[in-house]
Amino acid sequence: MPVSLTYAHHPRTGVPDRLTAEAIWAVAAQLRRAVARQDSAWALQAGALAAAATVLEVNRRRITAAWDFAHAVHDEDGRAVLGICETDPAAPGLALVSVNAGMVTNRPELALSTAAHEIGHIVFDVPAAVDGPARRYRSVTVDPGCLDRATLLSERRANEFMGALLAPAAPLHLRLVAHARAEGLRMVHAPHRGRPGSRVLARETPPDALAGIVAALAGDFGVSDRFIAVRIRRYGLIEGAAL
Repeated sequence: MPVSLTYAHHPRTGVPDRLTAEAIWAVAAQLRRAVARQDSAWALQAGALAAAATVLEVNRRRITAAWDFAHAVHDEDGRAVLGICETDPAAPGLALVSVNAGMVTNRPELALSTAAHEIGHIVFDVPAAVDGPARRYRSVTVDPGCLDRATLLSERRANEFMGALLAPAAPLHLRLVAHARAEGLRMVHAPHRGRPGSRVLARETPPDALAGIVAALAGDFGVSDRFIAVRIRRYGLIEGAAL
């Protein structure tokens, strides 16, 4: 049975409305609940993520994804890219998704984030492309800056989906509090988007202590330190971080 996902959209074209971050997080949560877990209560794995996203029902539109983790991936100019999601009008309802084997070898965190990013394109971009011309959505997450500085709406949306899918606000906050308490770090009340009523790291947390927390969380969720640093800021889990 396909995983069913819903969000506000144009009923005829399938184009998403201008979704808030919270709306994107809610869609990510719908999918995260369907992903099989293995050894970790917190981290997902690329293979399990792809399996859960092989057949999706997005706003009542059935989307099938054909995944390829075995080959190199390039753009039209021959430059290597981490991943790509393609559609073809000759195969309506099908998304062709490739993750660059050479670039993610021995980098499970990179394979995971790339797969999650491409699923963001499947979920938000492919439904509207079913009856249109061929389209391509490339993942360039090898550049750490793209985690929080993507310019295209579709890329920003895919990144936000990726972040919330792999490190949701409430579980990330829960683990942050556990690590901070274990290290005896100061916690304060401040606005945030994590678990209601819980405190966040104080603004004056020493950089080395913060780096240690980030590294521990990266291990918990199976992603990079940079990934976690972006999500901590995004959720306001350190005092004064932008919400």
